[in-house]
Amino acid sequence: MLRFWVPLTALIAFSAYTAYAIATSDQSLSAFAGELMRKPTTALVVFDVYLALLMLAVWMFFDAQRRGHGMGYLLVFYVITFCFGSAGPLAYLTLRGWRDWRAPQRRTRS
Repeated sequence: MLRFWVPLTALIAFSAYTAYAIATSDQSLSAFAGELMRKPTTALVVFDVYLALLMLAVWMFFDAQRRGHGMGYLLVFYVITFCFGSAGPLAYLTLRGWRDWRAPQRRTRS
């Protein structure tokens, strides 16, 4: 059950803070991204975060493949990941945890 609630809680908190940050920002998202890439130190942080997200995307690919899901299933999570960062893997883990949590309950009802 924790495999569902922990990522769901983190997803809600992260998404709420992301929405707040975007809504209260005085610049567009593309202007913010451009500003981050101007300095080598902040660009390094961006590259590091995207490298970590890429590693998570690879893990999600193999995990989904092992669970019998195709690339179409992952496409939504990949778009969320590379547009909004951690929200993609958190959404994947939330859905994965939900399915794992519901699977034993389905078996006991049958």
